[in-house]
Amino acid sequence: MKIKQTFSLFFLVLLYQQSLLAEHICHTKVDDLGKEIPMMMDMSNMDLKFNQIKQNLPNLSNLDNLQLQKIMKSMGPNYYWPINNGKSSKHGVLIMAHGYGSDGDLDLFNSLKNFNPNYEIILTMGMSMMTSKHVICSVQRLMNSGIESIYIVPISSTPYNTLVRQWRYIFNLEKNYSYADVDVLASNTFKYIEPISDDAIAKEIILEYANEISTNQENEVVIIIAHGPVSQADNVQELLIMNNIADYISNNSNFSEVRSFTLQDDAGKAIRDNNINNIRQYIKNSSMQGKRVLVVSNLMSGKGIQKNIEKDLNGLNYTFNSKGLLTHPKFKIWIEDSITK
Repeated sequence: MKIKQTFSLFFLVLLYQQSLLAEHICHTKVDDLGKEIPMMMDMSNMDLKFNQIKQNLPNLSNLDNLQLQKIMKSMGPNYYWPINNGKSSKHGVLIMAHGYGSDGDLDLFNSLKNFNPNYEIILTMGMSMMTSKHVICSVQRLMNSGIESIYIVPISSTPYNTLVRQWRYIFNLEKNYSYADVDVLASNTFKYIEPISDDAIAKEIILEYANEISTNQENEVVIIIAHGPVSQADNVQELLIMNNIADYISNNSNFSEVRSFTLQDDAGKAIRDNNINNIRQYIKNSSMQGKRVLVVSNLMSGKGIQKNIEKDLNGLNYTFNSKGLLTHPKFKIWIEDSITK
């Protein structure tokens, strides 16, 4: 039986009351931009965590631990990035994001600089596959500032994926981890916000992105592409959400047709290849019918897997608006609306 190692609110209070222990737990390397990278990682159970990841992600199951270690390293560090925004010491917002490369992360940081000053904001970046130390340390930092409530905002297109479930596990909202077992936080200080999914603001943003590349809606079809989850069960749920977005776009435009597809980018190669073939066939058929093909997405960042999509669709006639949701001004409105409900 697996036993969660849970950090309670009481334990976190002890952490910042005992400065030596706090320094030991949350000693960080700070770069020129203010990103804080926890330095200490328990190396004693690395093999166990690698095996847990391979068990939970079948597409990695054939790798040895050295190969998996190289993949983890290539993904960059898990870190947190305080935004000096708030004037109040009562409310904090923890933005949980996958990480989008240095430029994409900076875009997210800059988009939140002028957020509601009643909230202190920290970006917590990374998939948390093998550690939650960056999350624990960011929570500790907020609590050291006297924060009374912390809103957890997952930056994800839907809740139906392994990444969101791993984050939920960290906050003791999920029974099982999605990747490897990590330390867990439990406190009534936390208020968890659900991902944006098919919220009205997501629909409005994606329609706007389609309109930006449109010239004659009656002769155009729109494809909405999503990253997609690993499991088929989650994929069914995500497509329901995406179809709601597609219906909204159809009902508020004159486009000939709007279709939704998922890549399932982290699923097995055969699954992903089949999804790509379906997208390519739809584009070919639409082009043969004389339709202009517009491609948009519900991806969070404009600097993620868009290059892969362009490679997947190489040789086809289409126009792609590669913008992501998170840097659109309305996305910040969604965050504020969600935490003030």
